[in-house]
Amino acid sequence: RRGPFCSLARQGGVQGPGACDDVAASGTGRPSRVVASHRWHASELGARATAAAALGVLLSGALSARAADPPLPALPCTDWFMAPAPPQHGTDLNGIALPDVCFNQTGSTPSLHVFVIGDWGGILYEDSTTPVPADKRSNKFPSFQRPFVTGVDDAAQLRVAKAMRNRAAHNAPDYILNMGDNFYWGGVEAQCGAPMWQHMQTGQWTWIFENVYKGPGIDGKQWLGVLGNHDYGGYAFTSAWDQAISYTWGGPSSTGRWVTPAQYWMAKVHYPHFSVDYFFLDTNVFTAFPPDHDSGHNICGDKHNKIGASCGIMGPQSLEDCPSWFQKLWAAQVVWMERNLARSTAQWQIAVTHFPPTWGHDHWQNWTHDFGVDLILTGHKHLQEVWRPTDVTNRLSPTAVVISGGGGGITSEGLPDAEGQDDQYGFFDLTLSRKAIKIEAISHGGHLRSTTMVQPRAAARQEDRGSVFDEYV
Repeated sequence: RRGPFCSLARQGGVQGPGACDDVAASGTGRPSRVVASHRWHASELGARATAAAALGVLLSGALSARAADPPLPALPCTDWFMAPAPPQHGTDLNGIALPDVCFNQTGSTPSLHVFVIGDWGGILYEDSTTPVPADKRSNKFPSFQRPFVTGVDDAAQLRVAKAMRNRAAHNAPDYILNMGDNFYWGGVEAQCGAPMWQHMQTGQWTWIFENVYKGPGIDGKQWLGVLGNHDYGGYAFTSAWDQAISYTWGGPSSTGRWVTPAQYWMAKVHYPHFSVDYFFLDTNVFTAFPPDHDSGHNICGDKHNKIGASCGIMGPQSLEDCPSWFQKLWAAQVVWMERNLARSTAQWQIAVTHFPPTWGHDHWQNWTHDFGVDLILTGHKHLQEVWRPTDVTNRLSPTAVVISGGGGGITSEGLPDAEGQDDQYGFFDLTLSRKAIKIEAISHGGHLRSTTMVQPRAAARQEDRGSVFDEYV
């Protein structure tokens, strides 16, 4: 079965795993009809997520509907990211475009702030409900070996979460962008391939996510994200990465704010006088090597994947299938990305993914130069870093690049400062406006480490990226 408005992407001979057509033939950027909904548990969602799930049912069209039936009415544009009814498999909604989101439509003032965090989910030791960072600075990892800073390296995730709460008290975000690597060492501690409505009880969602990121300004704010290599298993592909997708539709402890409906997807956000197109990408092809490739980050390697490793029908179906499965996934995204960048009329185009653009540089060069991507948000490297538009070392200039891999789920690459006067652990606070995006780096001690201004970038292939006064839906 295909998920809502899904079909295999066949452009250019590419067939990505479970790829979707993201835009209806009507050209509205929103599907006109949806496949009948799958089984789901509304009782597991928070109040607003229940409404969102209800919208998924509303979106579901009858399979027996005749072509002559009138089109479904346009949905109101709200300030809540809404996914359709859950699919059967984690790949079914690949390429989906969520309904547009609008802020300031009811007279309330949007904050215009967006938090950015990655590589944030620590580990739970036996009989403990307090997450601690995975330790990569020990002598087991010689290239990362460094002294241990007590009070920081053993509490980095909690320190960053506290800094977010403190910041949110006066700069509450409209939503939070998540760069992946949600749980160390190896993602959700279960087997991939279960139906999307079947939620695995590992305790990770409760103690590492829900009970950590909370408080005034954070409560009820949605997390929009992607998968990192550790969500697949780190050096295997069979961890329950699809559970990080299914949590979009809730779970036993869900507050209804998690939004990762697919491996790659997009969303458009309208603000007064400008809009933002977000493109969420899966770049884990850059850690998917042949099985005999000896790499600690090879998720397709035969060293750590068990004999008979498989995620079932959605794939990868075997160890041998794994590298080509990720290659097809990436090829489908390249086609999808260029098609939707060419269609974009938003003032801002922002890409969200796990791997920095040193991986896949040629594609990023094309997307920034030819299509005008303004900002790339990433993680993976366990530090906080900005490639400024004016940096001579920024090969994608004037596009800015943010690396927010210091969320505290794993120890940082460099030595942190006990007071937080460093760029090892932290998050970013984006302030959006029509003419500029301000990027502020906030450390685990709550200190402002840097401020970067980004202006919209012209696209070589587009003389006019459309009016910034996008019509609200």
